[in-house]
Amino acid sequence: MRDIRVALWGFGAMGSGIAKMIASKEGLAISGVCVRREHLVGQEVYAYLGIDRGDCDPVIITNKIENIVRRDLCDIVILATDSFVEAQFDKIMFCLDRGVHVITMAEEMAWPWAQNEELADKIDALARKRGVAVLGTGINPGFVLDYLILALSGTCEHVESISAARINDLAPFGKSVMVEQGVGISVEEFDRRKAEGSLAGHVGFPESMAMIAAGMGVELTDIEQTRDPIITNVDRESAYGEAKKGHLAGIRQQSYGRVADGKVFIHLDHPQQICPEDEGVNTGDYVTIRANGYDMNLSIVPETPGGIGTIAMVVNMIPHVLGAKPGLRSMLDLPVPRCILGNYAEQVHRTRDRQFLRGELVSIESVILPVGERAPQVPDDTQRTPLRVFTKGFLQEESARRGDTVTVKTMSDRLVEGTLTNRSVSPTHTFGDYVPELMTVHRQVFDILFGGAGK
Repeated sequence: MRDIRVALWGFGAMGSGIAKMIASKEGLAISGVCVRREHLVGQEVYAYLGIDRGDCDPVIITNKIENIVRRDLCDIVILATDSFVEAQFDKIMFCLDRGVHVITMAEEMAWPWAQNEELADKIDALARKRGVAVLGTGINPGFVLDYLILALSGTCEHVESISAARINDLAPFGKSVMVEQGVGISVEEFDRRKAEGSLAGHVGFPESMAMIAAGMGVELTDIEQTRDPIITNVDRESAYGEAKKGHLAGIRQQSYGRVADGKVFIHLDHPQQICPEDEGVNTGDYVTIRANGYDMNLSIVPETPGGIGTIAMVVNMIPHVLGAKPGLRSMLDLPVPRCILGNYAEQVHRTRDRQFLRGELVSIESVILPVGERAPQVPDDTQRTPLRVFTKGFLQEESARRGDTVTVKTMSDRLVEGTLTNRSVSPTHTFGDYVPELMTVHRQVFDILFGGAGK
């Protein structure tokens, strides 16, 4: 059983942290890394991270994404570059067009239908066409202020309202988050950027609200957001941000989701700042669900770690995305996130693959000409693609699962070795999807030939 091949697009604080976690896990392998920062290009990933690569092949950092994102080179891409659907759209479509699954950390991708329905539908359509899945996740959105709340609500007969707060430390996050949160800027700069709409603050409240509402079958008629500066009284400094006394250490952002009668059904409170402990502020995650006649209260103190939590959510969801139904997915569509202590590749088999038995007709994959051995006269993109063959035959092993190296006996009694696939042994061609325009023509033809008999 081969490892799951993971390509990383983005290699900042989160991307490099994800790479370290992948390197520490069984059943996962870093297959490629693409960056924008020129000084990283050409460096070897494991050496850059300062970890022993053991038996793993060396991975050279590149700035050419087309060299690492192809179905024959990777199984899934992790996008760790942007926060917004619009900014990630082209990247996601690039990956999908090459038949590769995607996990993105972009906050808006946790529930992209909330603010970017048209782009979300395009992503979903291409993912379905290519037979792969896309998931947006992280610690928040993706877990604390949406998925966790929904899980708790599962124990309630009825819910009157929900209040939740996440008081967290931004210190583990990279430079882009510091800019989004206005860390280090003056109050005057905060007011100016807030007025002109150039201060992102926390990205994801509409997405978390919409996920909760969709999961519970509640219609929110209005979502209001507020932003207030968190002004530090002492100098604070983290690895990627700095706030001098009197400047912003972060932003307190709140969101109110109202139902038809104007009542607030969901209230989310999220004061984010670097190094809150410097002023004696304790971090924590708090949820209150007001049910019929009682309150459910959950406290996680200190906070669910933001940096580690985000990294872990992304990596631990890899097998679930590989086993998911093709299309644009959310956390509501997939199995419960969990820490995987064993082999990640085996978890994929838990969710999707069945066991094939001796004598079954199966399809195997073999590489005839690997990259570097193609004919010199073929185009460059063909040069970078191995020549593969799929063979149908009867399984000779007692049992096997997708990804295992097996031997099959063909109808002509040849014995062929290759990698067992999940490809159907039946023809998969069709006459295409339903086309409304062709149905109109069909009716017109019937009218002409049979006087309306086709109505």
